[in-house]
Amino acid sequence: MVDIIISGEVGKLHAVYHKSLTPAAPLAVVLSGNPRQKHHMNDRISYAMFRAFMDIGFSVVRFDYRGVGDSEGGLGTTADNMLDIATVIDWIQNHNEDSDKLWLAGHQLGAWYVLQTLMRRPEVSGFALVSPDASVSDFAFLSPRPNRGLLLQGAEESEDARAFSTHITQVLKKQAQIDLETIRIKGANETYGAPADLRQLYNDLKAYVGRENADTKLL
Repeated sequence: MVDIIISGEVGKLHAVYHKSLTPAAPLAVVLSGNPRQKHHMNDRISYAMFRAFMDIGFSVVRFDYRGVGDSEGGLGTTADNMLDIATVIDWIQNHNEDSDKLWLAGHQLGAWYVLQTLMRRPEVSGFALVSPDASVSDFAFLSPRPNRGLLLQGAEESEDARAFSTHITQVLKKQAQIDLETIRIKGANETYGAPADLRQLYNDLKAYVGRENADTKLL
């Protein structure tokens, strides 16, 4: 993996990129959580998602939104961050023109960005949501977009968070024709603070992506 700089709307975006040795390998973009809550591309959960895709043979990139870490500019709004996401997706696609599969994975607020991007980018073939931010409840952006994805959550997250993930599953199925497979990691909370919790997140994501990516009928 290498550090790279991607030209964004308001300046340089700092990213880390791994290019697969496999020709036409599938692509993945990892989206970190809310930067206003100190999430960034090098936090433990973002790195675990990145490694899951990397170790299964994907070309994958993670990055910091504008105003975070070494990315230039001030902290952005949701609209600003969505522009940064689009820039990074365009970059990885332009550098892997023979690839025909694109996956997204996001943690916390990044999970919401995954869903919004899914609505805008028909080429997205698979996705994963990790402990979606339960304070966000606006589903107005959803439209029919048949697909399947994974929701990972700590089994010890709050009752409200667990109920919210069930609600997300129902809303996605009804409004967007999207099926979610939910995995709750035993003993983990939303921080995945224990090494075993983070390892299980990595293993579950890697197993799901490997299975779904291999099933051409679904993707």
